[in-house]
Amino acid sequence: MDVYRPLRAGLFFYECLRLLLLVVFIYAASLGNSFGVKGFPYLVYLSANALFPMMVLFVWLRPEEHWNYLSLYMAGKIIGLITFYIWQYFSSREFLGTESQVIGTFLFFGSAILCLTDILSLWGAWALKKEFHRALARTGAQAASPAL
Repeated sequence: MDVYRPLRAGLFFYECLRLLLLVVFIYAASLGNSFGVKGFPYLVYLSANALFPMMVLFVWLRPEEHWNYLSLYMAGKIIGLITFYIWQYFSSREFLGTESQVIGTFLFFGSAILCLTDILSLWGAWALKKEFHRALARTGAQAASPAL
C-alpha cells in the first residue's frame, strides 16, 4: 500500500489552488494601483508557476517514472522563496503605500501566506523524494541479492 499517495495528491491540489490564488493576485494588483503596469509582468510570473502543478501531477500519477521531477520542483520552490524574500524587502513599502490600502495589504499578506505554504510544500516534496530514495535502495538491494 502506498502511504505517500495522499501527499502526492495533496501537493497537486495545493499547486492548483496556489495557481488560482496567483491569478486572483494578478487581478487585484491591476485594480487601480499606482504601479503603472497592468498585468503583463505578472503573467510572465504566472506562466512559469503553471509548471508546478504539472510536475506534481506526473509524480502523483506515475511516481516510479517521474520521481526525478521532485528535484526540479524543489529547486523551483527554493528559487521562488529566495526571490520572494528579496522582492518583499524592496517592495513592502510600495505595496503598503498603494492608493488602495486594502488591496496593498491583501497582496502583501497574501504573498506572505503563499510563501509559508510553499515552505510546507517544499518539506512535503523533500519527504517524498527521501521515500523514493529509500524505495529505490530497497529494490536495488532485492534485485542485487539473487545475483549474489
